[in-house]
Amino acid sequence: MDNRLFSDRSVWTMIHGIALGGGALIALAAALFSLRAMRATDPPSEATQHQARYLAWLLMVAAAALWLTVLIGTFVSFPAYRATPPEGLADLSQYPRALLRSNPGTVWLHAIAMELKEHVPWIAAMLATAVAFIAARYRSALLTDKPLNGMATTVLGICFALASIVGVLGIFINKVAPLE
Repeated sequence: MDNRLFSDRSVWTMIHGIALGGGALIALAAALFSLRAMRATDPPSEATQHQARYLAWLLMVAAAALWLTVLIGTFVSFPAYRATPPEGLADLSQYPRALLRSNPGTVWLHAIAMELKEHVPWIAAMLATAVAFIAARYRSALLTDKPLNGMATTVLGICFALASIVGVLGIFINKVAPLE
């Protein structure tokens, strides 16, 4: 059995990417669907208010999951990724950034993908937080006010797209240079 699968670094990577990142994407997808499916044209009813309350909680969970993903990625996974290898070391498998930069075929994963992963998740978390705030503040108006619903759906869609792109880039990076 390979013990590297359950090293501290790999466990944190799994928590960051699979548990929190995947959970955030599922919550964002559910919230996007709910924003479109629960739209109401009538004045707020008791059912609309009940739906709006659950939607607000779903959006808060999505925002919290994104923030946890971003914070763990920034302060736990990223420092391990960028560790500098000792001079003259031939086996760079424990130093993902150096491993990516050592091969011309994978240098783009550091130059483009990792740069995006350093900055874009913060934007996604901020956007999700903004929509969660709107849902908590305006509750049923989010489902009955067409412009407000359209704006929230657009911002949440952008957030979902950004988080999805970053997640796919993370898969590419982890496939070539995993944190072991």
